[in-house]
Amino acid sequence: MIKTLHRFFYAWLFLTKLPAPPLPKATKEDWGRIAPFFVLIGFIIGGILYFVAKLLTGSNLPILFSSLLIVLLWVLITGGLHLDGVFDTFDGIGCKEKERKIEALKDSRIGAFGAMGGIFVILFKIISLCTILLNKLFFVILLAPVIARLIVIYSFTFLGSNNKHSLSANLILSGVKKPFDFFVNLIVFLIIFFAYICLSDFNFSFMVLVFIFISVFVSLLIAYWLNSHFKGHSGDTYGAIVELSETVVLVLGMLFKSIY
Repeated sequence: MIKTLHRFFYAWLFLTKLPAPPLPKATKEDWGRIAPFFVLIGFIIGGILYFVAKLLTGSNLPILFSSLLIVLLWVLITGGLHLDGVFDTFDGIGCKEKERKIEALKDSRIGAFGAMGGIFVILFKIISLCTILLNKLFFVILLAPVIARLIVIYSFTFLGSNNKHSLSANLILSGVKKPFDFFVNLIVFLIIFFAYICLSDFNFSFMVLVFIFISVFVSLLIAYWLNSHFKGHSGDTYGAIVELSETVVLVLGMLFKSIY
């Protein structure tokens, strides 16, 4: 039980920049077993953003400024971990030569394609959040980090690897139990979301299921496309999956507003 709690906090420290209690030094085995906690931590991140969004909506701040504050908080919570993957991934996509694509992923410098990709991801998030806040679709904000991390665990489990990972990504992938870790995360998602439906005043409908299904489907298409484009995933493309999946959920939430 203590070891499981420690591994939760190792995952917490990896996925966020929020404080954690003092912990013993993590072993390679510990880092390899943090994958089961990804969706749970996604719910915690989403929950923080959810309550901040509600607070900002009740204030007199302009909606656009409130959206910007939420995105800023989002980046601060994660330390920009996944945005860095977006920059490198789009730099790789922009390379015409196949051998240069993987090299671009490893290059710490941000190129023109990476900058454009990162800027558009941030803009799509801010613009989508404006509509979401205006219509008080707070559950979309809650689900975006969760679905994104579920897709990453799916990619860990069922998609390929190009073996060009950072040290941290290699440590995590070395201990992933396939397909056990994916189903653990899926069960956590179903339990917590069902509890949210039961305990809140959330107006659940069939269209919410359609929204979740389409969000997952489009996010999976992105994961499979990146897997094919780079002949397997790396630490950077996993980060890009998180950011792009979060953006997909927010954009679809904006588009589905009239149905809710």
